[in-house]
Amino acid sequence: MGMMRISGRVALMASLFVGGLWVEAGNWSEWRGPQGDGVVADSPYARQWSASDNVLWKARLPDAGNSSPVIWGNRVFVTCAENGGKERSLICFDRSDGAILWKRSVRYEKDDPSHATNPWCAASPATDGKAIYVWNGSAGATAYDFEGREIWHRDLGAYVHMWGHASSPRIYEDTVIFFGSPGPRVVLTALDRKSGEPVWVRELDEVVSPPQELHGSFVTPYLWKNGERDELLIPLPGYLASFDPATGSELWRCDGLGKLTYTDAMVGEDVILAFSGYRGPAIGMRTPGSKDTGNLTESHRIWKNDTVVQRVGSGVIVGNRYFLCGRKGELQCGDIHTGEIIWSQDLREQNWGAISLVGEDLYLTDQSSVTRVFATTDRFELRYENTMEPGERSNATIGFHEGVIFLRTFKRLYAIGPEAR
Repeated sequence: MGMMRISGRVALMASLFVGGLWVEAGNWSEWRGPQGDGVVADSPYARQWSASDNVLWKARLPDAGNSSPVIWGNRVFVTCAENGGKERSLICFDRSDGAILWKRSVRYEKDDPSHATNPWCAASPATDGKAIYVWNGSAGATAYDFEGREIWHRDLGAYVHMWGHASSPRIYEDTVIFFGSPGPRVVLTALDRKSGEPVWVRELDEVVSPPQELHGSFVTPYLWKNGERDELLIPLPGYLASFDPATGSELWRCDGLGKLTYTDAMVGEDVILAFSGYRGPAIGMRTPGSKDTGNLTESHRIWKNDTVVQRVGSGVIVGNRYFLCGRKGELQCGDIHTGEIIWSQDLREQNWGAISLVGEDLYLTDQSSVTRVFATTDRFELRYENTMEPGERSNATIGFHEGVIFLRTFKRLYAIGPEAR
């Protein structure tokens, strides 16, 4: 059985069924949390802080990076690259005080291009409470135990694109799924969690491109429980695709996306949304049945919005509204059933982070490390605006764990609590 998803406002839960495991709701185990959708389903969190107020601790990071922290128990895990991407590390911090418990690195000496705005190690790690899984693109995939001992390492080949890569691993049943994209090779791979041996490999030759072309997908796959069928949703150049996470076979697709995709798919109660990146459209489709297969564009697509917005960070669905921010700071609220924009707010700063839903509030950190807390209403309602050190930059998304916020900037990892120590 796969992963249960929750749309809109959620009730507090003691546990969630994730990737074939029962886990505590408080563990922030993967990119955008245990459900992979940015919905926070546990303790209340701080809504006001600064670089000094409500900061429990802060830890220096060796270099800039766009990946986000994951948290399990008393461990906080962050990926970070150094020496021009030749050293790619997983760093384990003590949750209580920010001390580094261990750091493990993979060396990669070959030429491996990326963009200055997207340093190597852009992928966030994932954990099942027993091991931590890391995806380092051309440097391969690695699993460590909680003491930092390597369990396995797997070379999955080179993935070369002028902007690097960004997709984070997903845990599904006894496997970890990696999406190698974009560039001349685009590959979905499922590895056995215990051994690292390939379970299945799917080459996506239809969406490959030269490494210098403005074309490709940087998204993280979204696991969705569709009745009795588990699905892996991936916005790709030209279309939204669903794959069987147990085999890698394509289940269905819906056409209408542009050449670049950065934001993860969003699933509501009766619709699925997918958004293009630079100069590309957005689409909404009626949720397929658990037996539907093939090209569902004519039968299921209900709207297409060609409004030009460059989107990087992922959004959330709350009831019949979606919330998503463009790269240049165009925060928008839209109708999930029509694509109509209900309101748009210029945040005056560029944004790569994803939105998180915490109770009745939405949290979003922009590139100047300012986190805005705003309402899930049909007009923009800013509740709090939290600023870090002047000039401090961030492309990461907040991690949430048992009442503490973990915010990664280019220079530091912060733990933010309701009250300062």
